Amino acid sequence: MTAACLTVAGLLLGGLVLRQRLRPLRRFYIPASVIAGFLGFALGWLFSSEAFGVRLFGPRPAEWTAEINATLSGWPGPLIAVVFAAMLLQQPSGAGVAGDREIARRVGLQGLMVWIIVLGETLVGLAATWLFIQPLYDVPNSFGMLIETGFAGGHGTALAMGQVFASPQVGLAAGEDLGLMMATCGLVYGIVSGIVWINLAARLGWIGSHTVRSGEDREVEHDQSAIGYATLPEEAIDPLLLQLMWIALAVGVGVALQSIVMTLAGTLDRSLGIGALGVGPAGDAAQAELSKRLSFSNVTDFPLFIYTMFGGWAVRRILHHLGQGHRIDSKTVQRISSTAMEVLVVAAITSLEWSKVAELLGPLAILFVCGAIWTAVCLLLISRWILPRRHWFPLALINYGMSTGTTATGFVLLRIVDPQLKTPAASDYALAAPLSAPFIGGGMLTIALPLLLLERVSIIWPTLSIAAVVLTLVLVGVGWRRRTLLRDEDRLD
Repeated sequence: MTAACLTVAGLLLGGLVLRQRLRPLRRFYIPASVIAGFLGFALGWLFSSEAFGVRLFGPRPAEWTAEINATLSGWPGPLIAVVFAAMLLQQPSGAGVAGDREIARRVGLQGLMVWIIVLGETLVGLAATWLFIQPLYDVPNSFGMLIETGFAGGHGTALAMGQVFASPQVGLAAGEDLGLMMATCGLVYGIVSGIVWINLAARLGWIGSHTVRSGEDREVEHDQSAIGYATLPEEAIDPLLLQLMWIALAVGVGVALQSIVMTLAGTLDRSLGIGALGVGPAGDAAQAELSKRLSFSNVTDFPLFIYTMFGGWAVRRILHHLGQGHRIDSKTVQRISSTAMEVLVVAAITSLEWSKVAELLGPLAILFVCGAIWTAVCLLLISRWILPRRHWFPLALINYGMSTGTTATGFVLLRIVDPQLKTPAASDYALAAPLSAPFIGGGMLTIALPLLLLERVSIIWPTLSIAAVVLTLVLVGVGWRRRTLLRDEDRLD
């Protein structure tokens, strides 16, 4: 842990120096944390390379790199939990606070957009397999699921889906390796291409005044106000420590909520005999995985950040009810949240794994290109039609990161355009996550499709059926957003 902390500090310092020294890094809006992350990734690859690093420096630096990366890979989850706990712990901004109906509409549109993105990944994967891959390669229909498995699902889903792909129903023995490769490629591609799209958006005027500006040749605006306003006498407790306590309490409430929900779900599963299949041969393992995904424990197994977000809301409401709401210093909480975001970015990029990218390219490259095109279309076109007008691009960036790698990737990109989380994009994303997370992108439908449908019928029928569903969802989303805009205009009139 100590070595990892020192490494992150050194990388951030190096990233800051490089940003100040290299003009293109400022011109293209690349924060020091992103630079630091790629610097850490490059150094890790250098020290771990058999042909160069190990031969030049010996095996010890490679071992240190592996240990540090193993530590850093566990940081994004807790850091995202801190960011979301701080998000709803902060005080609302008065006149800018949305009503419940507006929030519900925003969350509904965001949830719909996630379904469009992820089902679309399955659609383009199946279509590419049907039209381009199967005429040249002997692969099962479920090969088309690798885009959703690697892009939207990530490494964890790739490992789980490995048992499904290896089952007799599917017969794709290399499915786990292919899924891990797709996940790794998507993770790197999502960050690099996301920065390209951000620069394009800046030039097209899609990024509002709340977002980042170029650091090139501009005067630094100094804010001399102190961090950590005293909401209690300073001799009682340090003001900054008090705000850290509120965040820690919000995270603790979130952890407790998660534990309670999972305990209740496990009790229901045991009482109903759900998810109790044993794991034996590959076929049994695949059925067990499906049974597990259909269980209450899996349906309610949301990421910790969703629970800590409600923890932040609960702490703030309780303090207000006790007449102590003024003890929360929103500006300081926001600075702590931004600090967690910076470290999250460095940890997420530095701990990337590239070991499997050089293997098993073949037809996987076709899927990768199709997935890249689809996610770009969703980011640059469909999101403009469906997501809330005032912050569609920051929210679309989180979705883009999620759909090409992980939620942490989305926050890497959000950090560039909305460094202080002044838009409701992050909260909309979190509130909408339960509408999709249990079902797609590694959920029940992801597991069930290969086992129950794809290998039992011609690939044509599921491809056309999913295409019809995606088209319907797009039309529903466009119509819903248009009606919302018309109602808003009537209200203003």
